[in-house]
Amino acid sequence: MISDLHNVCFGEDNEVLVKKIYQENPDGILIGGDLLIGKPGVSVLPALSFVRQAVGCCPVYYSLGNHEYRMKVNPERFEHQYQRYERELQKAGVILLENQHITLKDKKTSVNIYGLELPMKYYERKRRHGLSQRELNLLLGKPEESAYNILLAHNPRFTDAYLDWGADLALSGHYHGGMVRLPFTNGLISPYMTLFPKYCHGLFTKEGKYAVVSAGMGEHTIPLRIFNPREMLVIRLQPEV
Repeated sequence: MISDLHNVCFGEDNEVLVKKIYQENPDGILIGGDLLIGKPGVSVLPALSFVRQAVGCCPVYYSLGNHEYRMKVNPERFEHQYQRYERELQKAGVILLENQHITLKDKKTSVNIYGLELPMKYYERKRRHGLSQRELNLLLGKPEESAYNILLAHNPRFTDAYLDWGADLALSGHYHGGMVRLPFTNGLISPYMTLFPKYCHGLFTKEGKYAVVSAGMGEHTIPLRIFNPREMLVIRLQPEV
């Protein structure tokens, strides 16, 4: 899983990151959003170049973060840059999951990968909205109980709602690991300016279900990381014995 790259490059044209991904020999690459920086005039080419290289390794499943979504719903402000970006992603073979899912099957197992696209009101700092099961069902539909359901959901603030909805594994980012990591904490501050948020970074379990929140690989606006390494997640799923 790659999240919150924000146009950061590791080596020339991200050759270091791409090489590391290939070394892991993954079955799929899950992108949890914010590969780019959603500000007018900022190029999408670093993100696009990375994805074009990644698809040569294995299937790439891409769920939007708030930066991509902001560009998507404000085309005039961003001079239709997201729409061009999306066309290039599709041309490269990226599987975009915009409140959609894809089913992967073998002889014994069915795995659904969902991509949640939350409206911008769920990212507001001043007015905080709750996320209901009804809203998740309207956005995603009801999960298939007989399948293993993976949910790419950029914003970890609603992790409890994701797991209650039916995700067996919820994958998020967005908080950048809390920027500062202190002893015995999993992150100092959220984008909503709350201290020590519950789901900031790490692995969490709830009633046999799992959530992983990535510290991300980049940053923007406030380029701050203290005791908070950049992170590419390698997730191994094993069948029950």
